[in-house]
Amino acid sequence: MRRRVLVILGWAVVALCCWPWHAAGRQPDRGSSAMSSPAHGPNVVQGLLGPVAGLAASAEWVRFDWYVREGRYERAYAAAERALALEPSATQGWTHLASHMVFGRASLESEPQPLSRLRWIRAGLDLLKQGEQQAAVPADLAYLRGLVLAWVADLEALGGPAAPGWPGGTDGARLAAADAFHSAGEAGNLEGYLMEGILRTGKHLEPPDNGQGH
Repeated sequence: MRRRVLVILGWAVVALCCWPWHAAGRQPDRGSSAMSSPAHGPNVVQGLLGPVAGLAASAEWVRFDWYVREGRYERAYAAAERALALEPSATQGWTHLASHMVFGRASLESEPQPLSRLRWIRAGLDLLKQGEQQAAVPADLAYLRGLVLAWVADLEALGGPAAPGWPGGTDGARLAAADAFHSAGEAGNLEGYLMEGILRTGKHLEPPDNGQGH
């Protein structure tokens, strides 16, 4: 019986290793829509792997970083989608992908067109919002969402080619940031309440140091 279980687990790992090449070959690069509800729906692989699903997800994040460095975004997003499906509670996975979208793909260096940059920013924010429903530490995701929106508010206030053209302008972005920080506070990050107060008094925040090299 034990041998049989080990054989099944072995085949599951083999299937997981082969999956990236199959999935990447059939997924188009959909821009800001590259991720499609990664942690929803039935997950046979997660059920088979059980307690080692986290290790499998870590391997997918290694693939993600590698493909991003290579500029192979179709494969990168396929790997990220699998990682989040394998371990939807991994808070760092959600923040890692969202930071890539907002501070990598939506950067002025990567995307000079304001509307395209706005789509990437929105994609990152939507991903964080989705992750708040599944991650182990939703307060971290809400807090990052607040930082992103506060950064957008300051870009709008400064104007110039870097501004993404947020609907409602500076006030709209600032109000959304304050709401996100409030959500972070409600979820347990008390610093969120402090940041909310700063935003509602009309002060500017420095752009977050995200440390992203993408």
